[in-house]
Amino acid sequence: MRRKEIIWIALFISAILLVLAEKQLPYLPGDIAAMKFAQSHLPESKEWAKWLSSTAEMSRVLILAVMVSFLCWTIAGWRAALFSVFSVIGVSLLGVWLGPIVAQPRPSPLLIQVSGSYSGSAFPSIFALRYASTVGFLAALAIVKTRGSMRWILVLACGCLLFAGLLARLTLGAHWPSDICLSYLVGFLWVALMIRFV
Repeated sequence: MRRKEIIWIALFISAILLVLAEKQLPYLPGDIAAMKFAQSHLPESKEWAKWLSSTAEMSRVLILAVMVSFLCWTIAGWRAALFSVFSVIGVSLLGVWLGPIVAQPRPSPLLIQVSGSYSGSAFPSIFALRYASTVGFLAALAIVKTRGSMRWILVLACGCLLFAGLLARLTLGAHWPSDICLSYLVGFLWVALMIRFV
């Protein structure tokens, strides 16, 4: 077995074990300390975080998905555009299925700052899944299908957007850090599968 295959298998097994941990625990070790540290260093205003979070709502994520699909078509043709759509659909269905099974409670305002009230479970983060399946797909496609400055511009822009999304959800107290990071990992594993068909 090649080293690359071993890495992918290890990531997949790690994701499964962490999802099982999310099901058993209200939050993972280090979540509270990481959340308090992040919230103490982020801006007091929550408006930017609310706006960015709203871009992953179903009505707006479709606009994001169309933009990503167009860019994918430009980079690598119709197959890339088609699989970028499959990426969003597959991960959205996974999130709808996984949420009730894990049923992890949302962060408590007794432990951290929580802006607003949120329904559903903390894991998976639908925001993180949708961003991983759109923005993450574009970044992965750029890595395998572009060269030079174009590759680094796209990867850097996508990476900044994914990181901003992480900070936005932490600012609002909508998820624990582990929820978002693990949701990104699950989304990226799905994206890696889709990219193989491109």
